[in-house]
Amino acid sequence: MKKLMIVGAAMVFAAGAAFAGAHGSMSDQRVKAMKGVGGAMKAIGDGEGDAVQHAQTAKLLMGDMLKLFPEGSAEYRAKPNIWTDWDGFKAAMEKTDKAAAALLVAAEGGDRAKTLAALGDMGKTCKACHEEYRGPKPKE
Repeated sequence: MKKLMIVGAAMVFAAGAAFAGAHGSMSDQRVKAMKGVGGAMKAIGDGEGDAVQHAQTAKLLMGDMLKLFPEGSAEYRAKPNIWTDWDGFKAAMEKTDKAAAALLVAAEGGDRAKTLAALGDMGKTCKACHEEYRGPKPKE
């Protein structure tokens, strides 16, 4: 069942990315993926559903995140330093991906305290990346 959920999440993400690529902006794809990661993290923190499945979703989405930042796609909240400091950005994203992997291992272990600690660690990597590479929301 868990493998089916992972495959299903991958198919939804791939279909969404393909659709957004044809009918939306690269920023739309990034926002959708980031919201997916954030939603999975929130569900784990709130104790909603299966923490392992949520951690799998976060890890799956983080594993493909760099592909959503091709050169020349600076729009919405993506700051230009993503591309002028690509090595730093890539390192930050890889750090978050590793934190997502650690979150998955913790969730699979079944210890809520360890899962929440790993969730906190992942949240710190997200925050650090956003502070450096994400701009403010545009005023409406």
